[in-house]
Amino acid sequence: MAPVTARSVSEWAEACSKAFVPLSVHCVAPRFTARLDQAELASGVSVTRVASGASAVSRGAGVIARNPREDLLVSVHGSGRGSVEQHGRVAGLGSGRAAAYDASVPYVLRFPVRMSELVLQVPRRVVARSGNAFDDLTAKVLPESASLTALTSLMAAISATGGTPRTPAEADLLAEATITLLRGTLLPDGRPATTRIDTRAVEVAMRSYVERHLTDPGLTVDRLAAVHHVSVRLVHKIFSESAETPAAYIRRKRLAHSRRLLLDGGTVSSAAMRSGFIDADTFTRAFKREYGVPPSDLLR
Repeated sequence: MAPVTARSVSEWAEACSKAFVPLSVHCVAPRFTARLDQAELASGVSVTRVASGASAVSRGAGVIARNPREDLLVSVHGSGRGSVEQHGRVAGLGSGRAAAYDASVPYVLRFPVRMSELVLQVPRRVVARSGNAFDDLTAKVLPESASLTALTSLMAAISATGGTPRTPAEADLLAEATITLLRGTLLPDGRPATTRIDTRAVEVAMRSYVERHLTDPGLTVDRLAAVHHVSVRLVHKIFSESAETPAAYIRRKRLAHSRRLLLDGGTVSSAAMRSGFIDADTFTRAFKREYGVPPSDLLR
């Protein structure tokens, strides 16, 4: 996402709604300006540097009903003062302090003076919480820990690069690293958190990921497992319910994509490359097994 500069509350509300989740903004300062710069990683993970004039940001029940989201956000404050209000609690934010808030429940962020902060956004499902119980997690200042220090440093480094990572592989690794450190930051009293995985949500996310990364030859079952923070065994189990292995699903989607390219006039070699196959011979054999004819026949 390109950097955004807003010079009015309405512009800022639109920018924040697009970068994070739909919300409302109320101005406190007479002359309002704000800026955000977002680095999008993978699997719905992003790191955003935010600077704004005095304001109040809210996500109310009406907005949530119209635009439901399952995201967890963590603000690491830089300069100025602020607070996070949710579940009847208020967490005060100053330099170096961090707090989480849940996009599926109403919250208010208040900034009485000009401020800056880093915001990490992740899908709620990647955080191991028993029964998806987040009520005890949000609007509390996160305790100091090695994980929080490392997470803050990583977020700052990602933000400093000025945009989305160079390759999908780099984005995947950075997303995995931020999620791992976030999990360490959120562990209750140092005890391991129990895990509850919504397999249907993971399946939808994995199928969507395949659609978006068909052209990447590195798209494998191992990659699917790593990106979605589950075991390879679980990936196979999830896909087994549709009587198709994950590798077969990836291959079928690649071949369907290549067939569209051929019908649009593409060459065999270009269709192979643009569908994630490592070479034309492998592509030709797979295509013939799937459709009964070689790709060259489709051209004729």
